[in-house]
Amino acid sequence: MLVNFRPVVTKKNWRIDCGVAGYDNRLGLPPFFPTRLRFEDFIYRLWIQRPGIVSAHVDAAQTHIKSNYMRNPLAMDVFNEEICILLKKKIKASVRTLDDLSISFDYNSEVTLEDTEEILKKITAVHSRVLASAAATRDPQRREALTLFAENLARSFYGFEPDFFQQNVTRIVDDVVSVIHASLELWPTLVEICYFHKDKRDFPQLQVKNKKLKTRNGGAPRSD
Repeated sequence: MLVNFRPVVTKKNWRIDCGVAGYDNRLGLPPFFPTRLRFEDFIYRLWIQRPGIVSAHVDAAQTHIKSNYMRNPLAMDVFNEEICILLKKKIKASVRTLDDLSISFDYNSEVTLEDTEEILKKITAVHSRVLASAAATRDPQRREALTLFAENLARSFYGFEPDFFQQNVTRIVDDVVSVIHASLELWPTLVEICYFHKDKRDFPQLQVKNKKLKTRNGGAPRSD
């Protein structure tokens, strides 16, 4: 990753982002999509398609180490990722306008049987590969881990039952899209309120008074 990342200014809706990105926020920025599915910053990948707007990235990367504390099991992360992919495809395909502070799209949370069948086809293939690997391995711990993952995968995807899966995905998507639409309607008003107060008086500011760094024998600075 560190070798392949390059500083770039782009309008592309690229899949993999880097650790540091910059946007011109003098007029304000659109809000993050408020969702627990973890694709909050997808709005920026859509928003930079506006004329005169680009995204600047530096050659830096972040390492995120998965913590088991208050995190979903791996199988549930797979489920969330599939729902995210579905939502991002639907939103991107239905973008209507791109404004200074927001976007609008026509997707109304409809989930077809074809949509969910595509997901289940992909995940059942993964499930079969996991079971085959569990059966082939000679390592008891690996077999146990793979078997547990296969069980959690089936549980997370509602037993791979098409109708039940579609019902639950439709419910989840409907909730997420409703919250996103509501936030997009509210955000420009919040920014206007901020500009109104800023014109009357400056926002509260606090000068940070950190202690100066000291040095030992002319060496490198150190912090007390």
